[in-house]
Amino acid sequence: DLPGGVQRIRTAEDARGMRRLYAEGDLLSAEVQQVTQSDGTLILHTRSLRYGKLENGCAVQVPPGLIRRMRQHMCTLTDIGVDVLIGCNGGIWIQRAMPKVGDAGAGGVAASAAGGGGNDGSANGSAVDEDGAAPLAETLQRIRQRHAKCAVLPDERQNIVRVRNSVECLRLVHCFITPDTIRTVYDESLKLCLKVGEMMRPDYVLAVTEPTRTRSS
Repeated sequence: DLPGGVQRIRTAEDARGMRRLYAEGDLLSAEVQQVTQSDGTLILHTRSLRYGKLENGCAVQVPPGLIRRMRQHMCTLTDIGVDVLIGCNGGIWIQRAMPKVGDAGAGGVAASAAGGGGNDGSANGSAVDEDGAAPLAETLQRIRQRHAKCAVLPDERQNIVRVRNSVECLRLVHCFITPDTIRTVYDESLKLCLKVGEMMRPDYVLAVTEPTRTRSS
């Protein structure tokens, strides 16, 4: 989240000016690089622009024991348009899918991030700054900023909440939470024609998690 998307070692000036970037209560995604033995201070590490401040989404907390170590903890649920970040500490972040650089169908967020504002003739979405006019880091940072400011549409909000409820259902029945199990519960809720608000009823919790529980037993 530094200006220009620059990646470098933290300096004393960065530490003093941290409040210009973050405030108490902000949600962040990062890797835990070190835990000091003296006072338990966490030293966080952000190796790429995938990490940083989390905005315009939904947070869920589950027991860390339900999180498996995976090769990739950030995933996009295909055909749903939702990104899920599954933290090893039990924190799960759910948001509208972030446009990818070069996506032809990235939509309004990507088009606006490229500086066109959706009015440059690319009504169907276009590749984002692929002409080399701007460094990749700056392009990705603009996409993140525009994504955070762009309002979530009602159908996108429905998808986010349905994914959130899928996570909660898995938590209630003590099943491991992975992209596959989330998607299985999500699809089962649609198969049963459940409204988002009905998913948390105890009888429906058991119904939508039955395929997952059957496989894990």
